[in-house]
This record gives sequence, structure tokens and C-alpha cells, in this order.
Amino acid sequence: MPRISQDTMNRIEELDLAEFATLLGDQLTREGRHYYTYRNDGENTPSLCITPSKRMWTAFGSTEGGRDAISYYAYRKFNNPYPTGEKFIEAVEGVAEIAGIEIEYEGGQKWTPAGFTGQPKVKNAPPAPPESPKKDNPILNQFNRRVMEEFPLQLEHVNHFKEKRKLNDRQIQARQYRSLTENKQARYSVTNKIMKELGEPEGIPGFMFLKGKQANYWTLGGRPGILLPFRDIFNHVHGFQLRYDNPQVEVVVKGKGSYHVQGSDEIKVVDKETGSIIWEGKEEQLPQVLPGPVVILSKRRWYGWLASSPAPERGILKGTSSDPAPYHCAVPTSVLERWRPGQSIKEVMDTSTVWWGEGPIKGDIAADFTEEPHLQAAGVSSWRILLEPTLELKPKRVILGFDADAQTKEDSVGKAVLNCIKGAKPILNEHGIELAIYVWPEEAGKGIDDLFNNGFKGHLFPI
Repeated sequence: MPRISQDTMNRIEELDLAEFATLLGDQLTREGRHYYTYRNDGENTPSLCITPSKRMWTAFGSTEGGRDAISYYAYRKFNNPYPTGEKFIEAVEGVAEIAGIEIEYEGGQKWTPAGFTGQPKVKNAPPAPPESPKKDNPILNQFNRRVMEEFPLQLEHVNHFKEKRKLNDRQIQARQYRSLTENKQARYSVTNKIMKELGEPEGIPGFMFLKGKQANYWTLGGRPGILLPFRDIFNHVHGFQLRYDNPQVEVVVKGKGSYHVQGSDEIKVVDKETGSIIWEGKEEQLPQVLPGPVVILSKRRWYGWLASSPAPERGILKGTSSDPAPYHCAVPTSVLERWRPGQSIKEVMDTSTVWWGEGPIKGDIAADFTEEPHLQAAGVSSWRILLEPTLELKPKRVILGFDADAQTKEDSVGKAVLNCIKGAKPILNEHGIELAIYVWPEEAGKGIDDLFNNGFKGHLFPI
């Protein structure tokens, strides 16, 4: 079988993934430059994200993902985004038939799909606006700590940490959680103040250069909520995660138009065309109060990065994404209080055992119970970002402390943890680092923070 030409592969890589997925039969809902749909294994909330401008798709909570229509087609048809051999050829031919393009081989032969008209059915992906490259961690730390000085933690957020997270005043103060206000004038004023001290914030995720009516200007983006600082192993605050005050839900009523839902438990349904509130109440009552069958297409998560990519169509002329995503080094409160920015954590505490987990708050809470450092990723599937700081610390042992639902959600979270073990174990062992896993029953607590706060402990098993 002759090899497929590079021209054909390039043509396939350029396809708009959202258009391709739609022709494949997927129902997509758009949020900014992203499109969301459901994963193969079935779920109530769509968590497969397609970003055409970056030529990528990702199934959150698992390790599936890819950067072209071949991987997406193979995921849908074979439940495997990495086809080889005959399956790869079958995937390429399937993509070509859906997209309406010919396959050329290196020897000059061609394969023409059925119904080929010479006009492609899928356009090329739109080019992504150029982003300002992210600055190095010491520079990020300067700007981010100035932001932390200007936005105090609001009372409602203090109460969240005390009541829901069971943190005391000392812990909250040491962690330096902050509140990002919705006040646009305050954000603009803070940005101007920081710029006078440190210069333009180009390359700092969260800051954006906007097109104004009279003049263009810098300000701080992001939806209002709790700012969660992410620290590297040198106590540089190299990024923020946001816990949104108001997660949102997209609801589509088939044949009856589109609605926007705001809130979490008590929600408001807003008509997208008129902006008027047509109903308020509980989410589970939606099918009874809206006309026609209701399909929830997209549920925004509680968490997101403080970042802002360029989007000229929305007036964002400059911005910087969170890529590559930061990790968080969580340490006990007593250690954090004496840990200086720029100082290696190895100089402050014992790092012979390092934990891996997900979520900054979970790591902060767990570190106070274990009195050991916890390296936290935003989610299980992002475990690879923990390798570099771990190898820098040179521990004797790494303990996986991911959520307990890894044991029950075998097709998603459990699969992601298993892939983490398979991928990390040989690398860690090569450097003389042992790998272990900490497990507990889900009824004792979903996350490791819940486990410890509820007064329980898990069981440690070597891998």
C-alpha cells in the first residue's frame, strides 16, 4: 500500500474540526472560540471541547484528544483516537469522504470518495490570532502578586472557605486567596497602577489590551470569582485559577429557540433574543416549565484559568492564554508562612515524599494534614505537567492522591488515572522514584480534602 502524500495529510490537518464534527452527526454548542459536545461513554454534561482555531479537541476527565480530523473520526468510530495500520487508512478514507476531498499517494495514485464533486464540504480552520508569549515565572510572579495586593478577599468568599472548606483564618490568610471583582472601573484602575510600577502587562495571562471608543487600553479580564494562586516549587505565583461566582448552563429547546441559564441551584432562564427572564427556579424543573423537550448542551464549570486570548472580533487586541498550564505546589500553612518567593521548597521542608493531585484548594487542605508537599494539576489528564517539578525535587516517592471517583468512573476518571500510572511509573522509576497510590471509599469523601476534613484516612498501596 503506497504512503499517503504529505499534501493530503496537511489538507486534513487544516480542516475546521467544528464543521467536520457537525457533518459527522455531532450536535455542538458554541462558547466563544470553543465548541462543546458529548463524549463517547455517555454523560449528562458535555465535556468534549473542540477549538478550531487551535486545531485541537479534548475530552475533559480523560486522556482522549487530538489535533486533526483523523483522530476525531477514529475516536468516534473506533473509540480510539490513535489508529494504526488498516484502521488508520480507514480513518483517513472516512475523513476524506465526509470532507469531500481526494486522497493522493506518494506514487501519484489517487483515491476518490463516493459523491466527490471537486468542492470540499469542510472549510479550513480559521487562523488563530497571534498571542503574546507568556513571560517567565519570576516576571509572572511580580505582576500576579501585585494583583493579589489590590483585590482583597470578600466576605462571601471568606465564608465559603470557612463553611465549605473548613479552613481557619490563619490558613486563609497564608494561602492569599483573593476576590476578582466584577467592577470594570476597579480593574482598569488597578491595571494602570500596576503598569506605572512594572510596565505593560503583555505576556501576563489575564491582562488584555482592548479597543476603546477613544483610545485602546489595558485592563484585567476574567469572570468575577475567587482567585486561586498557583505557585511553582520556588514560590512564584505563576498563574491563577478562577472559581466562578456564577457558573452558567446553556439550554436549547428543540424547535423553540435558544435560552441562556444563569446560576447554579436557583437559576434564571433568559431568552437570548430579548434578554428577558422567562423563568426562575430549580434546574431539575426545566423540562416542565419550558416549551418542548429540553436538551442541556453545555454546562460551564465552576473553574477556569485567569487568561485572555486575542479576539479582535470582540475588541481584544492583545492577550495571553494560560498555555502551558501552570501547576500548583501546595505546602503546609506553617511552611508557606516562611517560604520566600524565589526560594526552592527543598530549602524549607522535607521533599522526600511528594503527592500528586488535582485542584489547588484540595492540595492546600491536604498539605496541612499530611505535612508534605502536594503538586496539583487542574485535572487528572494534566498529570504530565507535574513531571518536571517532581524530577527537580528528586523525591524518593510519589503518592497519587486523585479523587475517589477514579474507582467508580472506570470509563473516564479511572481510565485517566490508569493512563497516568502507565505513563509516569517508568519515568519516575528511571530516576529512582517509587510510585504509590492513596485510595479510600467514595462515601468517606470525593476528594482528598473531603476525606481529611471528614476525619478519615485512606490506604497507601505501592504500585
